[in-house]
Amino acid sequence: MNAKCRVLILDDNADCADTLGEVLALEGHEVKVCYAAVDALHIAATFNPEVCILDIGLPEFDGREVARALRALYGPGQLLIALSGHAMPRDIAAGRLAGFDYYLPKPADINELLARFPQC
Repeated sequence: MNAKCRVLILDDNADCADTLGEVLALEGHEVKVCYAAVDALHIAATFNPEVCILDIGLPEFDGREVARALRALYGPGQLLIALSGHAMPRDIAAGRLAGFDYYLPKPADINELLARFPQC
């Protein structure tokens, strides 16, 4: 297992977000879960996550916009992972342009997700 990371999860589907958060916490990571894009930006400001796992399809503005905001505010220091049901090649390309390091389709394989985590 990689060393413990601070992980921010953003998904408007509370069940998905909470379940992933619980799994990552069991793996030893410090996790904050939120369900709205604005909350994710506020939490990121104080929590300083090393890994952000963002859903793309959000009601107020999408995960690509959140990724762009995080990159603008904090630079390249955070690992950004898109976790989305929208995973066509054009979606993945748009995610890369928004600043995501990785783009994984839902449901994600937890081992595949954890393999992308840095040594924190």
